[in-house]
Amino acid sequence: MRPRYFSFPAIFIFFLSLLACSDRGDGLRVYEQEKVMMGTIMKIKAVAPGNGEDSTRAAFEAAFGEMSELESELSEWQSASPVSAVNREAGVKSVKVPDAVVTVTEKALEIAKMTDGAFDVTFKPVGQLWNVKERTAPPPQDSIATALALVDYRQIRLDRANSTLYLAKKGMEIGFGGIGKGYAAWRAGEVLKQHGIRNFIINAGGDLYVEGKKDDRFWTSGIKNPDQDNPKPVTTFNVITTCGVATSGDYENFFTWKSERYHHIIDLKTGYPAKGMKSSTVFSSDPAKADAYATAFFIMGYEKALAVVAEDPSVAFILIDSDNKVMRSPNLGQFIQEL
Repeated sequence: MRPRYFSFPAIFIFFLSLLACSDRGDGLRVYEQEKVMMGTIMKIKAVAPGNGEDSTRAAFEAAFGEMSELESELSEWQSASPVSAVNREAGVKSVKVPDAVVTVTEKALEIAKMTDGAFDVTFKPVGQLWNVKERTAPPPQDSIATALALVDYRQIRLDRANSTLYLAKKGMEIGFGGIGKGYAAWRAGEVLKQHGIRNFIINAGGDLYVEGKKDDRFWTSGIKNPDQDNPKPVTTFNVITTCGVATSGDYENFFTWKSERYHHIIDLKTGYPAKGMKSSTVFSSDPAKADAYATAFFIMGYEKALAVVAEDPSVAFILIDSDNKVMRSPNLGQFIQEL
């Protein structure tokens, strides 16, 4: 699992302009706005034919407002949030939570089961221990073992009927940093559509939610090369259907100790950074799934990721292993057209 850090996105968008509103000269108006929230930069870019600037601005503000409200509900960093209350009451009692927490917890548990715990929102004790922004050496083995004893999604008790959440072990903590941005992007997209905007990209700190087109052209994106010295992307592609796109990589958040790199994506079976992969990009009709599976597939590797896709074809991937081999799921063409 990965702690939440601000970083340059591993997925990038080719922008027409950095202006709030740009015009190609043929009347196509492209609007763009960004705000800092959920620990990263949230950016909305949209084509809004027939929408005036005032109505488009109102739609953007409503979408950002939706994400801001979700941050207050899903954040484990805000002490007054429902998630923080759940963590404080771990091993003591259940806590009443809002619908968004119920929904995201359900999604997280489903993905945890599908990935045999490679994605697990109870990772926080291990994530805090492996704070690679501050560490210069690995944690002691006994500290890792203590933290791992508190990580187990099967100890989450979700009562949907009563909207309560309970962590069975004292000291357990949940964190939605690996799934929350994708869910927030989806909710923001629903708000835009309610305002009549159906051609947009929501960039949630590098995780994307893409819908529609730029007039007669698909939205275009790409995957950053894990080799930081190579500016050429691994691939570029048209996004040909509504989907979320998310990448996890080992090349932005790490420290080096005794000539070995220790990154922030932790294999919860060992308590150490996952080995074998450099980058994992996931495409899904559900951007929350894309967000979560990007982490899980990085840890699981190609064969196990392929087994998940066989069971859940709403997900596809491009993986890059430690030997720079690029591997694709067979259903990738349902989501993108590589250029």
